This record gives sequence, structure tokens and C-alpha cells, in this order.
Amino acid sequence: MSIKKIFSVCLMTFLLTGFFSGFNSKSFAEKPKATSAISYTAPVTLYWLAKAGIPEAVEYVQYINAEKIVRPDNISQYERVEKINKIYQEIRYSSLNDFIDSEDYTNVMDLGCGVSPRCLYTAKKGINYVGTDLKDVVNVLNIYAPNFIKDDMKKYVKFAVADATNKDEMLAAAKDFDGKICIVEEGLLMYLSRDQQKAMLENIREILKKHGGCFVTSEFVAGEIFMAANKTIYGDEDALIVGKETQKFYENLSQVLFNDTLFKTQAEAVKFIEDAGLKVEMRPLFNGTPDIRSIRDLNTRDIKRINDMTKQKLLWIITVNNDK
Repeated sequence: MSIKKIFSVCLMTFLLTGFFSGFNSKSFAEKPKATSAISYTAPVTLYWLAKAGIPEAVEYVQYINAEKIVRPDNISQYERVEKINKIYQEIRYSSLNDFIDSEDYTNVMDLGCGVSPRCLYTAKKGINYVGTDLKDVVNVLNIYAPNFIKDDMKKYVKFAVADATNKDEMLAAAKDFDGKICIVEEGLLMYLSRDQQKAMLENIREILKKHGGCFVTSEFVAGEIFMAANKTIYGDEDALIVGKETQKFYENLSQVLFNDTLFKTQAEAVKFIEDAGLKVEMRPLFNGTPDIRSIRDLNTRDIKRINDMTKQKLLWIITVNNDK
């Protein structure tokens, strides 16, 4: 299945769905007759981040009518699914931001950015940000993002049309960066076939060869992070139930079977990356003990378990292998 086919299956136009609630009390349907689509999974992720209390997500989500998608009556075990997804999504999102901060990167390229609040996070820190996605998504972002990105931050934020599997588009999206680039990705890899994943890695290698920097992600071990947090909260048996319900929810939204796209072992993923002329360094998810908002109401034991889990080497720092 092509990447455009994936998006065409799991996306609907904002004119038909009212996917975004309106700016200034107006809906997208009241705007000019542009047709566009945003992935169902993108606002769902934003929804969980806002529920977790991520400030820029709370600020952003007010413009997105995610409640049309994430409804308790649509999800079995909703309260448990919400609880673990808030934790998982916050850890995944915040660990990348923590890396950017700890390594003092001033250039960030966000692959398949959708409606990620990272554009606000980096802009507030004076970090140059380019969010890449498909044309329809970028068209919407370019029209509406200026409504919630303040004037003094706009110079730091850009959205570029770039299919992660398209070399020319990827290189063009990165061309204006001055200095090394931190390329980040969360929530895209699992929707790509092996051939598309290979093309994405080859394109990342070309960008890093030209500009320097690294590609940072936890997506190759996303299942491990999710289940580790899940088991901490619910125990082995119930974690499997909640995990299956969550997977079913996302597969129904995207029409992608994750068992076909996720790697079975870390060794398999590492070989795949190395075959693309890259190398991997694994680090703890956070540089120190994080302040994870979504676990503040857990008991002391579970908070410690989650914090201990974040010390595992589950963040993958991927760079060019100059020996290949």
C-alpha cells in the first residue's frame, strides 16, 4: 500500500468532517473551498498529549475537534486506554524534545509532523523547525497555523511538502537549514511498508551526509515502550487486553496492520538500519529523571517503575555510517 493510499484511506476532508473546530469561532467548513485532509491518528496523538497536560498541546488542541474521533463510547476499556496512552504518548513526544534540548540543536526537521505541537515547543525556544508532511496536510497547516503561532515565533516555523519516501522533496525541505539537523519522527514509521521504510532511511542518510546531525526516534521499539508502561500500570494480563484494544483502535483508524510493519526484534531493526548505510546508538529515553505529567496521580511505586523504565536504552540515535 502506498503512503498516499494509506493517508487517503484513513483521512477525510475537513469540509466533510469538521475535523478542526474553527478559528475565531468559525469552522473549517466556513472557509474557502480548499479540500484537505489530516490523518485521524495525528489529532488523536495531540488529544492524548493535551490530556497528559503538555502545555503546547493544550494550547494547540483547542483548534482541533479531536473529540469527534476519541469518544469513550467508541473505545472499549476507554478509561484504561486513555490512561496508558497519555503516558506512552507523553514519553514518546517528550523524550525527543529532551534530546533536542540536551544536545543544543537549533535545527529540527519533523517527519510526518501532522498536527504535532512540537512546532510550538521549538519556536518558543528559538529553534528552527521544519515540519514535513503530504501536500494536503501542509496546505492546511500553512493556512491556519499562523492563527496560533505568535508573530514573534513565526520566523522559526516552516511547513514543507515532503513525502518521507521522496528524495527530492526531503532534500528540498532541508535545504534552508544552516548547520546540523536533528531529524525526528514519531508515529510515521509504523504506517510504512518495508520498502517505504527503506526509502525513508536512505533519504535521511542523504540529508545527514549533506548537513550533519542525526535522526532520533523511539519508533523501532515503540511496542516495547508501550507494553512496558502498560504492564507497570495494569500487570501482565490486563496489559495485554488494553494493548490489543489500543492496537485495534489505531488499526481501525489507519487501515494498517501493525504486525506487518513493526519489527519483531531489535536486532532485525538494527540490521535494517545498517543496511541503509546508517548506524545506531541507543540511549536512555531521557537525560536524567523526567517530570512526566501524566503519571503524577499514580502511586509512588508505579511512578518509580515508569521512571525506571525511561532509563532503559530505548531512544535510538541514528547517524551516517561513513564506512559504508
